[in-house]
Amino acid sequence: MLSRARRRSFAVGAVLAVGWVVAGCTGGGDPGPSPSVEEPVAPSPSETPEPTPTETGPVKPERPAAMERDDAEGAAAAAEYFLELYPYVMATGDTAEWESMSHPTCQSCADFVAQARTVKQRGDKFTGGGVEATVESPELYVRDEATGIFPLDVTLHQAALAILSPEGDEIHAAEDQSVVRRIEMGRNDEAWVVVAIAELDQ
Repeated sequence: MLSRARRRSFAVGAVLAVGWVVAGCTGGGDPGPSPSVEEPVAPSPSETPEPTPTETGPVKPERPAAMERDDAEGAAAAAEYFLELYPYVMATGDTAEWESMSHPTCQSCADFVAQARTVKQRGDKFTGGGVEATVESPELYVRDEATGIFPLDVTLHQAALAILSPEGDEIHAAEDQSVVRRIEMGRNDEAWVVVAIAELDQ
């Protein structure tokens, strides 16, 4: 666990991925090897200076066309897309699409939004955490007639992640993990929304 000096309380707890992908914190490990730094060399008059590399954050995933379908395949595509937005939202603080895909009753969805806003407001840096989400054989899932909800079992693979303070101190870290979660997908104004994210009964 992180030392007391390095812990920082979030408004909604530690990393809220804890509720569905990662579990616990691993921050106290040895830091990885420092990148080698070479002394800068001034270019000769005949050389064209190389452009300075710029750091880029995670790329927003492409919205799948299957999300336009009003069936199990459409529900599965929407669930996968929503979960794969996670690192982009956490790193950028851009929660607009996540909020639009969150049903008002989805507490986990609201918690994710609050966490992303906290990271952005504090100037912290979220790194890693890439998610691959897969619904196997979506055609086997049946819509609940009473609620119109598709209950989907989604396999999630999340890469290791870390949250750093503006000073570069590690606030939270988690190793890569794979889990299965139940994602309930419903329709709102002819668009897919996440109604609930839950752990499966063991």
